[in-house]
Amino acid sequence: MSKVLVCCTYFSFLLGAVSAAQSTTAGPSPVQLYQQGMNALTGTGISRNELNATEYIRRSADLGYAPAQVVLGYFLETGTILTREPQQAAVWYKKAAEQDDVLGEELLGRIIFSGQSTTRDLNKAESWLLKAAAHEDPFSEYLLGMIRLERSDYAHAAEWFQKAANQGLPQAQQQLGQLLKQGRGVSLDKSAAYMWLLVSLDAGNREVAIDLQQLEADLGSNQVEQAKTKALELEKSVARSVVARGCTGWPGEFDALPTPPPPDLQHFCR
Repeated sequence: MSKVLVCCTYFSFLLGAVSAAQSTTAGPSPVQLYQQGMNALTGTGISRNELNATEYIRRSADLGYAPAQVVLGYFLETGTILTREPQQAAVWYKKAAEQDDVLGEELLGRIIFSGQSTTRDLNKAESWLLKAAAHEDPFSEYLLGMIRLERSDYAHAAEWFQKAANQGLPQAQQQLGQLLKQGRGVSLDKSAAYMWLLVSLDAGNREVAIDLQQLEADLGSNQVEQAKTKALELEKSVARSVVARGCTGWPGEFDALPTPPPPDLQHFCR
């Protein structure tokens, strides 16, 4: 064997050894740090450690892992564990959104829509919500309907509310029902309005009760019974518990401005 070949072989061996050493000393990956953070959030007593959780999540977020960036944004927006800082929450949501993370897009659009993090800007909110809606995110579809409603664009508002209503959001079902009741953006259809409002009521939205009473007076008993039958049938396919795939069940989910899903449910929402 030539000296040149021996030298090259030895050099390759050294490179492999250095690479192997680096791989064993590089530390946990962003995904592993995120999982360690999530593990630290679960359990009780000494097995739950919020300080460790935020440290792991922040390290993962700093390394660019989108789910960790969303969780960190959640902590900062809601004041859970960390001091509430909506502007910083928006920064982290944007980092995730720029990676086409659907939750990052939705929550960034939502926080801009609410005006919590900066001057309220419907155009910016809409641009991010449209990206999330492209992933069929129901909360973004609902908020896009609310933006169109503010602009008196009732036809497009109804289209977005329909999409979100089909995915089980009671507040979207309420808005769609009201548009059908008023004939705004859609043909006036009080029977269909009653059906959607009843579906919303059955999901726990008590705010629709007065509208339902008014419609009962307008429709009469026969049409009301028919609408009730249709509502019960519709609920088999649009109930949130049926279509949410685990992304449901937190306080504030069905508020007029839905609250963000908590970290333990966020992976179901992607």
